[in-house]
Amino acid sequence: MMEIVIGMKRYIVAISLLLVLIPYVGRAQTIAITDMAGRHVHIPKKVNRIVALSASLRYIVYLQAFDKVVAVEGIEKLKSIRGINTSGKPYWLAIAHSIDSIPDIGEGGPGKLPDFEKLIMVKPDVVFTFESDNANLIQKKTGIPCIVIAYAGTNGFVIDDVKKTFVFLGNILDRTQRAKQLNAYIDNCIADLAGRVVGVNIKKVYIGAVSARGSHGITSTESNYPPLQWLKTHNVADATGINGHAFISKEQIIMWDPEYIFIDTGGLPLVENDYIKNKVFYRNLKAVTHNSVYTVFPYNFYRTNIEIMIANAYYMGKILYPEKFKDINIRKKVGEIFTHFLGIDPYNELLKHYKGYGKVEFTEQGIRIY
Repeated sequence: MMEIVIGMKRYIVAISLLLVLIPYVGRAQTIAITDMAGRHVHIPKKVNRIVALSASLRYIVYLQAFDKVVAVEGIEKLKSIRGINTSGKPYWLAIAHSIDSIPDIGEGGPGKLPDFEKLIMVKPDVVFTFESDNANLIQKKTGIPCIVIAYAGTNGFVIDDVKKTFVFLGNILDRTQRAKQLNAYIDNCIADLAGRVVGVNIKKVYIGAVSARGSHGITSTESNYPPLQWLKTHNVADATGINGHAFISKEQIIMWDPEYIFIDTGGLPLVENDYIKNKVFYRNLKAVTHNSVYTVFPYNFYRTNIEIMIANAYYMGKILYPEKFKDINIRKKVGEIFTHFLGIDPYNELLKHYKGYGKVEFTEQGIRIY
């Protein structure tokens, strides 16, 4: 009987020691980080299983870390969103071959929370998001470390925020070299664009039909439009003092009377419909009467597609300052940019859904791109 009691005591002591040691074992396998929202989070030293919410999946694809993704938002699996083909997200084309075989953790979308039960079931090491409030709630409800990364949005886009995010994620995902490659490429492109326009006669430009949470017509624009900023060229709408997306009256556009107009093809059908109804407005614009209207790809589709942004800059430079960009073959340059970011060149696939780069002709019947 005494032996049984002693055995029981030893068992209880062993269990007690184990319970004391477990937290220390856990700590030994984790590290403390400060995320990009200033939150302190404990994460595994080695992160192998991830979920990327609220369009942060794009950054995971850029960093060539999609092999670590164990689940995605349902929105990433849709073939179209509000009638717009998801091929408008080039990063989606890079993973389209495997996206259907990956579990989903709820509908997803900006501001939306995942299905907590589904999230717990896929057992990610960490969850990434752009949204601090959601990160706190996800972590509280699931116990899964949730990391906030910086979003360089259209309301004051800053490319340095993107570069910092690449470095931050690279450190967590063991993709430090890839982050350096991406940042070096971005720096080289921006330096190249700026260097080409030194001493040029700066053109007066307007970018219209800019996509922002959906498609819009000619009055939708973006102040401090990054592709133009990199070309040291201003969107005439910069004069409003608004930072980022804005709607401008047609009367104001006529007053500015830009030399060149670029149309975001995400809103091209709306521009054409408006033109058919309001031809007088368009025919009062110098850019229209001088045949100086061109199209560019939309780069806002479930947040910002960086590769399209840079590609647009080269195309716009080629149009505005042809002598300075005469060595640039746009098709080859765009392919290079896409391949560097995505590992593939989805240009031809994008053309199935958007008009891409071209000159706009305003005819009696409507709009023609060539």
